[in-house]
Amino acid sequence: MAANVHSLRPVRHGTETRTFSTRVSDVRDDVFLLEDPACPQARQAYSCLIEPRAGDTVLLSHDPAQDNGHILAILERPGPQDSSLNLPGGGHIHSRDGEVCWQTKSLQLAGRETLSLQTGHLDVAAVSANTTVKHWQGWFDTLEARAVRIEYAAKTLSSKVGRLLSRALESFRSVDGLDETRAGRSRTTVRDDHRLKAGHITAQAKGFVKIDGQKIDLG
Repeated sequence: MAANVHSLRPVRHGTETRTFSTRVSDVRDDVFLLEDPACPQARQAYSCLIEPRAGDTVLLSHDPAQDNGHILAILERPGPQDSSLNLPGGGHIHSRDGEVCWQTKSLQLAGRETLSLQTGHLDVAAVSANTTVKHWQGWFDTLEARAVRIEYAAKTLSSKVGRLLSRALESFRSVDGLDETRAGRSRTTVRDDHRLKAGHITAQAKGFVKIDGQKIDLG
């Protein structure tokens, strides 16, 4: 423990690497200008993930044999405490005013057992999305969906609704097997031509049967 403390003490003589604190005066590209005349500029150390900015008090490591020093850590930051975390490989995490923004080429979240997202508002925008779920449950107070084209395939599809309203410009349906409708009452209204074609037609009614038209052809 004593050796670690001794290594952080400033060394002001000889050609040994010295570690001390200084202030960042300006930032130009990836070079940080410092207020220390012995080391006027430095670069960000690989282990210093938070990006320094002007006004920060930083911990600096300087080798007199080298032109640039290395900023090891940020000790103090005046003013707003927003920051940018630069991860190896090009990833960035920005924090400002209570908001966190992740910027990276690819991001993966892996939970071995559970992954939970809780928020008041959720926005998802993607060019394409793939979802593979063995079991899906969803509860919605209101669900609105808009799409240019929808295709779905299911072995069994069951739906239970209180009231179903469907509007379409054109509708085509093909059923290979049985098509059965059970209803308390059924009404069909067609403005123009209504045609019914079948190999055999059987109509049964327990009560009154009425056929009304200007002209009726049978046979």
